[in-house]
Amino acid sequence: MNKAIVKLPLAIEEDVHNEFRMHTKLMLTELGKFQSKQDKDGSIRRTLQPISKTICSFLNTDGGRLFLGVNDDKIIKGITMSKNMLYHFFGSLRHMCEKFKPFSPISRIKVSILEVIPMDDKTKVKLKKVDMDKEEVTDFPKLANHSVGGFFCDCFKEINQAATKQYLFIVQVAAPDPNAATVIYQNEEGLAYRRRLASNKCVYLDDLRRMMHERNRLFVDLHDEVRHEIDRFIKFH
Repeated sequence: MNKAIVKLPLAIEEDVHNEFRMHTKLMLTELGKFQSKQDKDGSIRRTLQPISKTICSFLNTDGGRLFLGVNDDKIIKGITMSKNMLYHFFGSLRHMCEKFKPFSPISRIKVSILEVIPMDDKTKVKLKKVDMDKEEVTDFPKLANHSVGGFFCDCFKEINQAATKQYLFIVQVAAPDPNAATVIYQNEEGLAYRRRLASNKCVYLDDLRRMMHERNRLFVDLHDEVRHEIDRFIKFH
């Protein structure tokens, strides 16, 4: 089905398997200075969190879905983008996955893009599946190169112009294979996360202990003392 009418608000709650975002900033390097602020004690706090944290959490837990273009009230607003910006998103996603450790999780990630079409009835919205191969006469000329992983790309100049539309991104992260050796993924910052209720929790040594059920798990870039501690824990428990 290429079109659907959805009743608002969505009948989905943010939980261990679902999260809503109103931006497409995948990595920390894509966030600008205005997306953080200084607290009274002088510390810097992010006002926007990179999506890589949630993807990492889903990878290390039971999978899940990210709805980009849905606000906290469960209303589908969509994100304003041109066709070139859609291509940029996919390039950034691949770039982000290549920075994950121990290896790229791109095979476990699937993205669906739906055009958000407002209706006269504000309690409903029409969604139309996007065909990336179909060229529209209103599309901007296709860019040959994109600058991914940073704060700015030439395609961003197209924002809020006539050829842009509102889009909903559904990023589906597959659950780990229960029959395969368990992998603990780290995002581009070198941090591992787990999903807890409707938030992302950074994984520390005690969490790693609780996550271990057998020896054939894969840990990457752990300090020697951490490895020894894990080995000792396995031996005496």
